[in-house]
Amino acid sequence: MKWLTLLFIACTSFALNAQDSPVVYSVDGPVRYSPASKGWFNFSPIKTGMPLSKEGRLKLKAGTSVSVLYDEQFAIINTKGKHDITTLLADYEQFQESPYAELLQERVEEASDPFFFFLDDEPGLAANTKPTKPVYESKEGDGHGDADAALLPITTNGGKVAGESFFVSWAPKADVKVPEQYTFRLTDDQGQVLLEKTTTEGSLTVNAADAGLQTGQFYRWKATASNDASVGTPLITFEYVDETTLNSVLSALKSTSAYFTAGSSAKRLLEAVALEDNGFQEQAGLRFREAMEQDPDHDLARALYKAFLWRQGL
Repeated sequence: MKWLTLLFIACTSFALNAQDSPVVYSVDGPVRYSPASKGWFNFSPIKTGMPLSKEGRLKLKAGTSVSVLYDEQFAIINTKGKHDITTLLADYEQFQESPYAELLQERVEEASDPFFFFLDDEPGLAANTKPTKPVYESKEGDGHGDADAALLPITTNGGKVAGESFFVSWAPKADVKVPEQYTFRLTDDQGQVLLEKTTTEGSLTVNAADAGLQTGQFYRWKATASNDASVGTPLITFEYVDETTLNSVLSALKSTSAYFTAGSSAKRLLEAVALEDNGFQEQAGLRFREAMEQDPDHDLARALYKAFLWRQGL
């Protein structure tokens, strides 16, 4: 079975409550759905991300399937015929517990805030109707949420880093003129400069060997406008860890049936929430972005990425 995408396509007025509404997790084939409000026989194609009415029904052809997330568990329905949602939910044996389903649901519930689902380019929506951004509780000791910083760090924004190279990126605040050139500096925890580069882009890839990074050590990076050092990011601290630590997180996820049967965008989102939960902020951010870029119409992927940036104090 090919899983297409994850969970739900939400509007700004919808908030997920997994205890009340099962949510379409994936669809394989022309599965159809009829909510009670539209009549028992008014079936229409089901979409990934659709919240299902308990009074509704599903209609599956041979070889088709639909997966739902409900109460921090998931189930795959692949039997030909019509299925009452209430009956499906009462069949507890078909639902599987998964720590990843629970973790993802937490992120989805957070991302269901109307602010994260606001579409900036939606026609006819007045600027003053934009939902209020949730209050952010800043983190201590790593520069997150620095309101005075002219440049905002996107990745690597703290946490753990592993691998032969890692990606760093930043962006000017809305009221800051874009510098013509940036200077990037990487230092050890004593302030000694290990690597310095200039770039016209708001990003670059750092080679761990070139910088002499050692497993288990903490490092800091900062980007500034080359012609004005006062225009810069906060000083970001991260830990460089052995790549086996990162691989073990992904291996545990990839051994699950939820991941094994997932489509490309779904895998990126599952990887993102697992990596973020284990402190790999840079890798999580990249995967949230990949999921969003792979499917530009995937509103949930966009919302999850926005919520991730918000958690980073951006």
